[in-house]
Amino acid sequence: MIPVWHRTTEQIAGAVAAILVLAAIWLVFMKVPNEQVMGAVQRIFYFHVGAALAAYLAIGVAFISGVLFLNSKSPFYDALNEAAGEVGFLLCSIVLLSGMIWGHSAWNTWFRWEPRLVTFLLLWLIFLAFVLLRAYADQDRSASQAAILSILGSSTVPLVWLSVKLLPQSAQLHPQVIENQGLRHPLFVVAFLVTTLGLSAFMIWLIALRSRIGLSERNLRQHQVE
Repeated sequence: MIPVWHRTTEQIAGAVAAILVLAAIWLVFMKVPNEQVMGAVQRIFYFHVGAALAAYLAIGVAFISGVLFLNSKSPFYDALNEAAGEVGFLLCSIVLLSGMIWGHSAWNTWFRWEPRLVTFLLLWLIFLAFVLLRAYADQDRSASQAAILSILGSSTVPLVWLSVKLLPQSAQLHPQVIENQGLRHPLFVVAFLVTTLGLSAFMIWLIALRSRIGLSERNLRQHQVE
């Protein structure tokens, strides 16, 4: 049985995401001026960082649902863990791809072995393993394993966040735009907030939709067994 609040959350998040993402596209491509150093390519920053923050939130949901599933063995938390892990992986993929585009323009290379990029690649690989485990292993047997993997993967998020602090700025390339108050134009701040909120709402909608589908699949398998 799918809770009523779950469907309500899905509908509200979907509507909010549609409005904010469209507003973000309009702001980023029609209103925000070019950044003085990076030029037009700086516009990818809003989606790159917004997707990263939304990915961290999705992975946080995967962590919490993984812990709750291990304690309760509830199909709902299992479906929520699967959905959050898949959505987190999707958003991490967007972060990697958009970061490579930005990096090629800024550094003339698609990838550099520096702390933030390496730790984020590790996070992406862990959740790639999570998705493959869910896709190809036996669902009943892999549920606990996937929950544990999502918990372990979530523990790397603080490492990713703090990675730019591990070495002096001279030893790394990844910019610290927000920390260094690089969003100086008011429209930069507005576009960043709208894009981040829009992608976060989009993340919630995807998790709600995917977990509803996953819970329906589990209910169907249960009825077939009975």
